[in-house]
Amino acid sequence: MPVPPTLRSPVALLLLLAGGPALEAKAPLRAAAKEPAPAPGLLRKALLEVHPGLAPEALEAMLRRLETAWSRAQALGLLTGVEWQESVREGRWEILGRAFLDRRPGHVPMTEEQVRAAFLAQGDQRRISHILCPTEAEAAAALARINRGEAFAKVAADVSRDPGSTRSGGDLGWVRQKELVPAFGEPVFAAAPGTLVGPIHSEFGWHLARTSEVRRPNPADFEAQRGILLKQAAEAQLAVKREAVIEGLRKRYPLQADLDVLDADRSTEPLPGDEARIAGRVAGASISLKTLKRYLADRLKAAGQSHSLGASTKARFMEDFADRARLAAAAQKQGLARLPEVRAALWVDQRERAREAFATSHLAAVKVAEVDLQGLYERAPDRFRPVGALRLQVLVADSKARVDEALDQVRKGMPWRVAAGRYGSAEATGDPEPGWVEVEALRRMVPPTLLQPLLTGPLGQPVGPMLGADGFMIFNALERRPGPVPPLAECRDAVRAEYLRERGQALVDQELDRRP
Repeated sequence: MPVPPTLRSPVALLLLLAGGPALEAKAPLRAAAKEPAPAPGLLRKALLEVHPGLAPEALEAMLRRLETAWSRAQALGLLTGVEWQESVREGRWEILGRAFLDRRPGHVPMTEEQVRAAFLAQGDQRRISHILCPTEAEAAAALARINRGEAFAKVAADVSRDPGSTRSGGDLGWVRQKELVPAFGEPVFAAAPGTLVGPIHSEFGWHLARTSEVRRPNPADFEAQRGILLKQAAEAQLAVKREAVIEGLRKRYPLQADLDVLDADRSTEPLPGDEARIAGRVAGASISLKTLKRYLADRLKAAGQSHSLGASTKARFMEDFADRARLAAAAQKQGLARLPEVRAALWVDQRERAREAFATSHLAAVKVAEVDLQGLYERAPDRFRPVGALRLQVLVADSKARVDEALDQVRKGMPWRVAAGRYGSAEATGDPEPGWVEVEALRRMVPPTLLQPLLTGPLGQPVGPMLGADGFMIFNALERRPGPVPPLAECRDAVRAEYLRERGQALVDQELDRRP
């Protein structure tokens, strides 16, 4: 189980968020398609960078499939239009930026033995459970219940305010001390396993914690994760280089954000026409509002935050996003796009994207036998069980300014009851304590763009605002209760989608291997 954002240190959280989609490029797209293919040896090397560990036979099969997918996608008209151009541009910016950083002076890359030694020296992992309370008094009351004999997991499920671990009885999974904020990690790792620690205070509230197991890294663990660990080490060194150059590139290529466009709506949900609205310009490239929203949605999902942002916050995120354009512009200026190995990487990236476009088109039309749908439905019916009800908090305010302030304060840690009393309309909000609400009733009140994060997003993260009959509203889902499994006739589309998630890769490969 991943450590929730509420307990990760700021550095650890930033490292989690380091990825994200790249920007558009000015390079002519048609020229890339007309260029001769790079040397076979360079193509194989570039493909192994994307799919490490492929056996020679599998590598040759993948190259054939990429070429076939490119031809089939071209014939179907899939490699034209705004969506395709944006996809190709994203890959180009990513590859050029990496090429620029790879050629920057810096530390000598770590050897495998150095990575192994660092892995073995990184310290214990602990299996930790915790309870998070907003006040010391509530934490003391929870401690008293445990001391009277109640199970830790039961108390955590009843009172903990950490949405990432409450439903699992407070279990944080396996973590290392460096992954945790010091105020929490230091006392927990100093205590003997099995010891109940707390109440202890951190920036997030008051905690009780207990370690159930301890394990130390060993050579077998390294071998099991060897490929991932080597890749992580290379990416970490690349991140160090990136930080060393990015400040200078920001001065050379300043971002021009359009605050009027960014203030037009607060959501990160793409809307019709967003692709034509320019949110900002940097290094000779424009950033569409649609592209920025996709980036924001990815970042905020990783951070566990709600998708409702003002113009200044969007502009700050766009500054980070624009760094990819700056790196790629610097690479272009140095002529790195002409290097044979970079051309090979670009060739592979374009064909990977063409294969993805072909796969989407093919799977949308593929026929799935009724017997296969029935078999999956009977084998795993719980996969198609929808959310039936939400344990939900609601706050209704008289003005957008007040609900925005409430949303901001709740995100900063203000308890919901306090925010409801300070910013909400008592008559419209009613009892601020959470209550169970049927999803079907919510569908009649909440638009799909807000209902979806309530049904599938992180628990305990406020969603909104929206304008309702009684005022401006925000919501906070604390728990979900499943509903009944619908008949196959009512969820056939969901069953088909799940079947294609399981079998889609094989079906596409089968089609690409088929001779005309």
